[in-house]
Amino acid sequence: MLPKRIPRFVLFSLLLFAFGGAIAVFGAEQTVTQKETGEYEKLAEGVYARIARPDDESVVSNSGFVILDKSVLVFDTHYTPEAGQALLTKIRSITSKPVRFIVNSHYHADHTHGNQVFPESCQIIGTAASRRDALQKDSASLKRALNASQEQIEKMKKEISESTDSAAKAHATAQIRVRQELVEGLSRMKLLPPVIAVEDRLIIRAGKWEVEVFSPGNGHTDGDLVLHLPAEKIVFAGDLFFNGTLPNTQDANVLEWMKTLAKLAQLDATSFVPGHGAIGKKSDVLAFLAYFEELKSMIEPAVSRGDTLDQVIRSTRVPGKYSGYRFQQFFSANVQRMYTELKAQLPNPLPAAVPLDDAATGEIEEK
Repeated sequence: MLPKRIPRFVLFSLLLFAFGGAIAVFGAEQTVTQKETGEYEKLAEGVYARIARPDDESVVSNSGFVILDKSVLVFDTHYTPEAGQALLTKIRSITSKPVRFIVNSHYHADHTHGNQVFPESCQIIGTAASRRDALQKDSASLKRALNASQEQIEKMKKEISESTDSAAKAHATAQIRVRQELVEGLSRMKLLPPVIAVEDRLIIRAGKWEVEVFSPGNGHTDGDLVLHLPAEKIVFAGDLFFNGTLPNTQDANVLEWMKTLAKLAQLDATSFVPGHGAIGKKSDVLAFLAYFEELKSMIEPAVSRGDTLDQVIRSTRVPGKYSGYRFQQFFSANVQRMYTELKAQLPNPLPAAVPLDDAATGEIEEK
Protein backbone atom coordinates (compact mmCIF):
# COMPACT_ATOMS: atom_id res chain seq x y z
CA MET A 1 0.00 0.00 0.00
CA LEU A 2 1.24 3.48 -0.80
CA PRO A 3 2.07 5.78 2.12
CA LYS A 4 -0.36 8.64 2.62
CA ARG A 5 2.56 11.02 2.95
CA ILE A 6 5.58 10.57 0.72
CA PRO A 7 8.55 12.11 2.52
CA ARG A 8 10.50 14.76 0.73
CA PHE A 9 13.83 13.10 1.47
CA VAL A 10 13.07 10.34 -1.10
CA LEU A 11 13.78 12.72 -3.96
CA PHE A 12 16.80 14.37 -2.41
CA SER A 13 18.29 11.05 -1.27
CA LEU A 14 18.34 10.04 -4.91
CA LEU A 15 19.87 13.32 -5.98
CA LEU A 16 22.41 13.25 -3.18
CA PHE A 17 23.99 10.11 -4.58
CA ALA A 18 23.39 11.00 -8.21
CA PHE A 19 25.27 14.28 -7.78
CA GLY A 20 28.07 12.78 -5.73
CA GLY A 21 27.04 14.40 -2.49
CA ALA A 22 26.63 17.88 -3.91
CA ILE A 23 23.07 18.30 -2.72
CA ALA A 24 21.92 18.45 0.88
CA VAL A 25 19.15 16.17 2.13
CA PHE A 26 16.48 17.92 4.15
CA GLY A 27 13.84 17.00 6.71
CA ALA A 28 11.91 13.83 6.15
CA GLU A 29 8.56 15.32 7.07
CA GLN A 30 8.49 17.96 4.31
CA THR A 31 6.60 17.15 1.13
CA VAL A 32 8.05 17.63 -2.33
CA THR A 33 5.22 19.92 -3.33
CA GLN A 34 6.27 22.67 -0.92
CA LYS A 35 7.87 25.62 -2.74
CA GLU A 36 9.95 28.34 -1.17
CA THR A 37 11.80 31.17 -2.83
CA GLY A 38 14.28 32.00 -0.09
CA GLU A 39 14.57 35.14 1.98
CA TYR A 40 16.58 38.20 0.97
CA GLU A 41 18.59 40.15 3.51
CA LYS A 42 20.20 43.52 2.89
CA LEU A 43 23.64 43.41 4.50
CA ALA A 44 24.83 46.87 3.43
CA GLU A 45 23.96 49.44 0.79
CA GLY A 46 24.04 47.49 -2.47
CA VAL A 47 24.84 44.14 -0.84
CA TYR A 48 22.20 41.41 -0.52
CA ALA A 49 22.12 37.77 0.54
CA ARG A 50 19.50 35.21 -0.39
CA ILE A 51 19.15 32.65 2.41
CA ALA A 52 17.63 29.31 1.46
CA ARG A 53 14.91 27.99 3.72
CA PRO A 54 15.27 24.43 5.09
CA ASP A 55 12.34 23.16 2.99
CA ASP A 56 13.56 24.84 -0.18
CA GLU A 57 14.08 22.14 -2.81
CA SER A 58 14.73 24.58 -5.65
CA VAL A 59 17.10 27.07 -4.02
CA VAL A 60 18.91 24.66 -1.61
CA SER A 61 21.99 26.87 -0.97
CA ASN A 62 22.56 30.53 -0.17
CA SER A 63 23.64 33.18 -2.66
CA GLY A 64 24.26 36.91 -2.78
CA PHE A 65 24.79 39.85 -5.05
CA VAL A 66 26.59 43.18 -5.03
CA ILE A 67 25.35 46.18 -7.01
CA LEU A 68 28.58 47.73 -8.29
CA ASP A 69 29.13 51.11 -9.91
CA LYS A 70 27.94 50.09 -13.38
CA SER A 71 27.01 46.42 -13.08
CA VAL A 72 26.09 43.60 -10.70
CA LEU A 73 28.18 40.75 -9.30
CA VAL A 74 26.40 37.55 -8.25
CA PHE A 75 27.83 35.00 -5.82
CA ASP A 76 26.42 31.51 -6.54
CA THR A 77 23.19 30.88 -8.43
CA HIS A 78 21.39 28.03 -6.59
CA TYR A 79 20.35 24.54 -7.60
CA THR A 80 17.81 25.06 -10.39
CA PRO A 81 17.35 27.46 -13.29
CA GLU A 82 14.02 28.44 -11.70
CA ALA A 83 15.78 29.52 -8.51
CA GLY A 84 18.40 31.31 -10.58
CA GLN A 85 15.64 33.12 -12.48
CA ALA A 86 14.00 34.19 -9.22
CA LEU A 87 17.35 35.57 -8.10
CA LEU A 88 17.77 37.45 -11.38
CA THR A 89 14.21 38.81 -11.12
CA LYS A 90 14.93 40.09 -7.63
CA ILE A 91 18.09 41.82 -8.85
CA ARG A 92 16.17 43.49 -11.67
CA SER A 93 13.53 44.68 -9.20
CA ILE A 94 16.26 46.58 -7.36
CA THR A 95 18.50 47.82 -10.17
CA SER A 96 18.57 48.10 -13.95
CA LYS A 97 22.34 47.59 -14.01
CA PRO A 98 23.38 44.48 -15.97
CA VAL A 99 24.76 41.39 -14.28
CA ARG A 100 28.35 41.23 -15.45
CA PHE A 101 30.05 38.83 -13.04
CA ILE A 102 29.08 35.47 -11.51
CA VAL A 103 31.35 33.96 -8.89
CA ASN A 104 30.87 30.23 -8.34
CA SER A 105 32.19 29.30 -4.91
CA HIS A 106 32.75 25.72 -6.11
CA TYR A 107 31.37 23.30 -8.69
CA HIS A 108 28.53 21.62 -6.76
CA ALA A 109 25.19 21.69 -8.51
CA ASP A 110 23.32 23.52 -5.75
CA HIS A 111 25.61 26.52 -6.28
CA THR A 112 25.94 26.58 -10.07
CA HIS A 113 22.89 25.27 -11.91
CA GLY A 114 21.24 28.66 -11.95
CA ASN A 115 24.11 30.01 -14.09
CA GLN A 116 22.29 29.33 -17.34
CA VAL A 117 19.51 31.90 -16.85
CA PHE A 118 21.90 34.84 -16.65
CA PRO A 119 22.95 36.78 -19.77
CA GLU A 120 25.56 35.15 -21.98
CA SER A 121 27.72 38.23 -21.55
CA CYS A 122 28.26 37.35 -17.86
CA GLN A 123 31.79 36.39 -16.95
CA ILE A 124 31.70 33.30 -14.73
CA ILE A 125 34.55 33.26 -12.22
CA GLY A 126 35.82 30.18 -10.39
CA THR A 127 38.94 28.19 -9.70
CA ALA A 128 40.59 25.95 -12.28
CA ALA A 129 39.58 23.00 -10.10
CA SER A 130 35.94 24.09 -10.20
CA ARG A 131 36.06 24.36 -13.98
CA ARG A 132 37.65 20.91 -14.21
CA ASP A 133 35.02 19.32 -11.98
CA ALA A 134 32.13 21.12 -13.68
CA LEU A 135 33.26 19.74 -17.02
CA GLN A 136 34.26 16.26 -15.88
CA LYS A 137 31.92 15.43 -12.99
CA ASP A 138 28.80 17.54 -13.30
CA SER A 139 27.73 16.23 -16.70
CA ALA A 140 28.01 12.62 -15.57
CA SER A 141 26.20 13.48 -12.33
CA LEU A 142 23.37 15.09 -14.27
CA LYS A 143 22.85 11.86 -16.21
CA ARG A 144 22.78 9.86 -12.98
CA ALA A 145 20.24 12.24 -11.48
CA LEU A 146 18.00 11.88 -14.51
CA ASN A 147 18.21 8.10 -14.41
CA ALA A 148 17.55 7.99 -10.66
CA SER A 149 14.52 10.27 -10.98
CA GLN A 150 13.10 8.26 -13.88
CA GLU A 151 13.52 5.02 -11.95
CA GLN A 152 11.72 6.53 -8.96
CA ILE A 153 8.85 7.68 -11.16
CA GLU A 154 8.45 4.21 -12.66
CA LYS A 155 8.56 2.62 -9.20
CA MET A 156 5.86 4.97 -7.93
CA LYS A 157 3.68 4.31 -10.98
CA LYS A 158 3.88 0.60 -10.27
CA GLU A 159 2.97 1.16 -6.61
CA ILE A 160 -0.02 3.26 -7.68
CA SER A 161 -1.26 0.52 -10.02
CA GLU A 162 -1.08 -2.02 -7.18
CA SER A 163 -2.68 0.19 -4.51
CA THR A 164 -6.34 0.25 -3.50
CA ASP A 165 -6.05 3.35 -1.31
CA SER A 166 -7.56 6.16 -3.41
CA ALA A 167 -6.25 8.98 -1.18
CA ALA A 168 -2.71 7.61 -1.22
CA LYS A 169 -2.91 7.11 -4.99
CA ALA A 170 -4.01 10.72 -5.50
CA HIS A 171 -1.18 12.00 -3.32
CA ALA A 172 1.39 9.80 -5.06
CA THR A 173 0.14 10.97 -8.46
CA ALA A 174 0.78 14.55 -7.38
CA GLN A 175 4.28 13.59 -6.27
CA ILE A 176 4.94 11.97 -9.64
CA ARG A 177 4.00 15.22 -11.38
CA VAL A 178 6.55 17.07 -9.24
CA ARG A 179 9.24 14.55 -10.10
CA GLN A 180 8.35 14.71 -13.77
CA GLU A 181 8.77 18.49 -13.64
CA LEU A 182 12.19 17.92 -12.11
CA VAL A 183 13.13 15.48 -14.86
CA GLU A 184 12.00 17.94 -17.52
CA GLY A 185 14.04 20.66 -15.88
CA LEU A 186 17.13 18.47 -15.64
CA SER A 187 16.71 17.50 -19.29
CA ARG A 188 16.87 21.17 -20.28
CA MET A 189 19.87 21.86 -18.06
CA LYS A 190 22.74 23.72 -19.69
CA LEU A 191 25.91 23.41 -17.65
CA LEU A 192 28.05 26.55 -17.68
CA PRO A 193 31.49 26.23 -16.03
CA PRO A 194 33.73 29.16 -15.03
CA VAL A 195 35.57 30.91 -17.85
CA ILE A 196 37.83 33.03 -15.62
CA ALA A 197 40.06 30.96 -13.36
CA VAL A 198 41.28 32.45 -10.08
CA GLU A 199 44.54 30.86 -8.98
CA ASP A 200 44.98 32.83 -5.78
CA ARG A 201 43.28 36.22 -5.68
CA LEU A 202 41.29 38.51 -7.97
CA ILE A 203 40.44 42.11 -7.16
CA ILE A 204 37.50 43.77 -8.89
CA ARG A 205 37.49 47.57 -8.63
CA ALA A 206 34.36 49.47 -9.67
CA GLY A 207 34.03 53.06 -8.55
CA LYS A 208 33.92 53.03 -4.76
CA TRP A 209 33.77 49.27 -4.70
CA GLU A 210 36.62 46.90 -4.02
CA VAL A 211 35.66 43.23 -4.26
CA GLU A 212 38.18 40.58 -3.32
CA VAL A 213 37.68 37.05 -4.67
CA PHE A 214 40.24 34.58 -3.37
CA SER A 215 40.99 30.97 -2.55
CA PRO A 216 41.84 30.62 1.16
CA GLY A 217 42.86 26.96 0.77
CA ASN A 218 41.43 23.49 0.37
CA GLY A 219 38.39 22.51 2.38
CA HIS A 220 34.90 21.61 1.22
CA THR A 221 36.48 20.90 -2.20
CA ASP A 222 39.91 21.57 -3.66
CA GLY A 223 38.54 24.58 -5.53
CA ASP A 224 36.68 26.82 -3.06
CA LEU A 225 36.42 30.58 -3.50
CA VAL A 226 35.19 33.23 -1.09
CA LEU A 227 34.14 36.80 -1.73
CA HIS A 228 35.31 39.52 0.65
CA LEU A 229 34.07 43.11 0.79
CA PRO A 230 36.72 44.76 3.00
CA ALA A 231 35.03 48.14 3.38
CA GLU A 232 31.66 46.56 4.25
CA LYS A 233 33.27 43.82 6.40
CA ILE A 234 31.23 41.13 4.65
CA VAL A 235 32.34 37.66 3.54
CA PHE A 236 30.42 35.27 1.29
CA ALA A 237 32.07 31.99 2.29
CA GLY A 238 30.20 29.41 0.21
CA ASP A 239 30.36 25.89 1.62
CA LEU A 240 33.59 26.52 3.48
CA PHE A 241 31.18 27.65 6.20
CA PHE A 242 28.11 25.66 7.31
CA ASN A 243 26.20 27.50 10.03
CA GLY A 244 24.09 25.43 12.41
CA THR A 245 24.35 22.41 10.13
CA LEU A 246 26.64 19.42 9.81
CA PRO A 247 28.79 19.69 6.68
CA ASN A 248 28.85 17.72 3.47
CA THR A 249 32.34 16.19 3.29
CA GLN A 250 31.93 14.18 0.07
CA ASP A 251 34.72 16.07 -1.74
CA ALA A 252 36.42 17.48 1.34
CA ASN A 253 39.83 17.44 2.92
CA VAL A 254 38.76 18.05 6.50
CA LEU A 255 42.21 18.51 8.00
CA GLU A 256 43.02 21.17 5.41
CA TRP A 257 39.53 22.59 5.89
CA MET A 258 40.33 23.24 9.53
CA LYS A 259 43.38 25.29 8.55
CA THR A 260 41.34 27.16 5.95
CA LEU A 261 38.64 28.02 8.48
CA ALA A 262 41.28 29.43 10.81
CA LYS A 263 42.42 31.71 7.98
CA LEU A 264 38.83 32.67 7.21
CA ALA A 265 38.24 33.67 10.82
CA GLN A 266 41.21 36.05 10.63
CA LEU A 267 39.46 38.23 8.05
CA ASP A 268 38.35 41.64 9.24
CA ALA A 269 34.63 41.01 8.80
CA THR A 270 31.48 41.14 10.89
CA SER A 271 29.09 39.23 8.59
CA PHE A 272 29.85 35.77 7.19
CA VAL A 273 27.33 34.36 4.70
CA PRO A 274 27.53 30.54 4.74
CA GLY A 275 26.67 28.18 1.94
CA HIS A 276 23.97 26.70 4.18
CA GLY A 277 22.38 28.18 7.27
CA ALA A 278 21.79 31.65 8.65
CA ILE A 279 24.18 34.56 8.26
CA GLY A 280 26.77 34.34 10.99
CA LYS A 281 29.55 36.18 12.75
CA LYS A 282 33.21 35.32 13.26
CA SER A 283 32.19 33.42 16.40
CA ASP A 284 29.99 31.16 14.25
CA VAL A 285 32.89 30.41 11.91
CA LEU A 286 34.99 29.50 14.95
CA ALA A 287 32.13 27.34 16.26
CA PHE A 288 32.11 25.45 12.97
CA LEU A 289 35.87 24.98 13.25
CA ALA A 290 35.34 23.73 16.81
CA TYR A 291 33.03 21.01 15.44
CA PHE A 292 35.87 19.62 13.33
CA GLU A 293 38.31 19.95 16.22
CA GLU A 294 35.99 18.00 18.50
CA LEU A 295 35.39 15.38 15.83
CA LYS A 296 39.15 14.99 15.43
CA SER A 297 39.67 14.64 19.18
CA MET A 298 37.02 11.92 19.27
CA ILE A 299 38.44 9.87 16.42
CA GLU A 300 42.21 10.34 16.75
CA PRO A 301 42.63 8.01 19.76
CA ALA A 302 40.70 5.26 17.98
CA VAL A 303 42.92 5.60 14.92
CA SER A 304 46.02 5.40 17.11
CA ARG A 305 44.65 2.22 18.72
CA GLY A 306 44.11 0.66 15.34
CA ASP A 307 40.31 0.52 15.55
CA THR A 308 38.61 -0.26 12.25
CA LEU A 309 36.47 2.26 10.43
CA ASP A 310 33.37 0.18 11.15
CA GLN A 311 34.15 0.19 14.87
CA VAL A 312 34.64 3.96 14.87
CA ILE A 313 31.43 4.67 12.96
CA ARG A 314 29.40 2.44 15.28
CA SER A 315 30.89 3.90 18.47
CA THR A 316 30.98 7.61 17.57
CA ARG A 317 27.90 9.69 18.30
CA VAL A 318 27.08 13.30 17.48
CA PRO A 319 28.17 15.42 20.47
CA GLY A 320 25.19 16.86 22.32
CA LYS A 321 25.95 20.46 21.42
CA TYR A 322 25.53 19.58 17.74
CA SER A 323 22.49 17.31 18.07
CA GLY A 324 20.16 20.13 17.03
CA TYR A 325 22.10 20.90 13.86
CA ARG A 326 20.48 20.23 10.50
CA PHE A 327 21.82 17.59 8.11
CA GLN A 328 22.36 14.97 10.85
CA GLN A 329 22.53 12.34 8.10
CA PHE A 330 25.99 13.65 7.18
CA PHE A 331 27.57 12.69 10.51
CA SER A 332 28.67 9.16 9.62
CA ALA A 333 30.29 10.50 6.43
CA ASN A 334 32.03 13.17 8.53
CA VAL A 335 33.37 10.43 10.81
CA GLN A 336 34.52 8.34 7.86
CA ARG A 337 36.32 11.26 6.22
CA MET A 338 38.10 12.27 9.42
CA TYR A 339 39.09 8.66 10.15
CA THR A 340 40.45 8.14 6.63
CA GLU A 341 42.54 11.30 6.69
CA LEU A 342 43.93 10.69 10.18
CA LYS A 343 44.83 7.10 9.31
CA ALA A 344 46.62 8.28 6.16
CA GLN A 345 48.85 10.44 8.37
CA LEU A 346 50.14 7.48 10.38
CA PRO A 347 53.76 6.62 9.56
CA ASN A 348 54.25 3.50 7.50
CA PRO A 349 55.79 0.74 9.62
CA LEU A 350 59.35 -0.20 8.68
CA PRO A 351 59.66 -3.57 6.96
CA ALA A 352 60.87 -6.41 9.13
CA ALA A 353 64.63 -6.96 9.05
CA VAL A 354 65.62 -9.64 6.56
CA PRO A 355 68.70 -11.72 7.54
CA LEU A 356 71.49 -11.66 5.02
CA ASP A 357 72.16 -14.73 2.95
CA ASP A 358 75.38 -16.38 4.13
CA ALA A 359 76.67 -16.52 0.56
CA ALA A 360 76.37 -12.75 0.28
CA THR A 361 78.99 -12.22 3.01
CA GLY A 362 81.81 -13.82 0.94
CA GLU A 363 83.18 -12.93 -2.45
CA ILE A 364 81.07 -12.61 -5.57
CA GLU A 365 82.70 -13.14 -8.93
CA GLU A 366 81.17 -11.44 -11.94
CA LYS A 367 80.53 -13.95 -14.73
